[in-house]
Amino acid sequence: MWAMFVDGIAALLNQLAAWMDGSYGLAVIALALAVRLALLPMTLHAAEQGWLRQRKLAALKPQLERLRERHAKDPAAHAVAMQSLYREHGIASGLGSGVLTALVQAPMSAGIYAAIHQGVASVGSFLWIPKLARPDLWLALLVAVLSMVAMLFNPMLPEQARTLLHWLPVAISFFMVWHVAAGLGLYWLGSGSVTVLQNLLLRQHVRRLPA
Repeated sequence: MWAMFVDGIAALLNQLAAWMDGSYGLAVIALALAVRLALLPMTLHAAEQGWLRQRKLAALKPQLERLRERHAKDPAAHAVAMQSLYREHGIASGLGSGVLTALVQAPMSAGIYAAIHQGVASVGSFLWIPKLARPDLWLALLVAVLSMVAMLFNPMLPEQARTLLHWLPVAISFFMVWHVAAGLGLYWLGSGSVTVLQNLLLRQHVRRLPA
C-alpha cells in the first residue's frame, strides 16, 4: 500500500514536470504549494486554536502559580486542581486539532519526500542548482531565511520569548536542507512559503480580536 502511494506521487510529479516543460524542480514546488494550500484551512485553524490556548494560559498564570504554591507537597492534588481550572476556562488539556493536523500531514509529507527522493536521481538541474540529487548551499540559506521570516510573523512567539532556543528551528532547517537532495529542499521551500502566508493570516486575525 505504501509503495503504491509513493509511486502514485512519483507519477504525479513526473506528469507535473511534463506539463512544466520538463522542469522537475518546478513540479516539486508546485506540488508543495498545492498540498500546503489544500491543508491551509486545517493548519490555520490549528494555529489559531494554539494561539487562543496560549492566550488563556497567560491570563491564568497568577492562578496557576497560586495552585502550584498551595499544592507544592502534593503533585496529584496540584494536577487535579490545575485540570479543574482548565475546564472552568474552556482550555483543552491536550493538543486538540494540532494532533489531527500532524496525523494528516505526517504520512503525506513522508510519501512526498520518498517520491521526490526516488525521482531526483534521474533528473538534472533547476535554476542555479546543477543537480537536484545533491545538496545546495544557497538553497539551504534561502530555506533558512524563509524559516526566519515565518518565525518573525508568528504571533505565538512574543518578543520577550525570542531567545536563541526559539531560533533553533531556523538553524535546523538550514542544516537539514544542506544535507539532503536539493529536490527535497525545493519541497521545503514551497511548503515554507505557505507557512509564511499562514502566519501572516493568523497575525491579521488575532489583531482583530479584543485584547
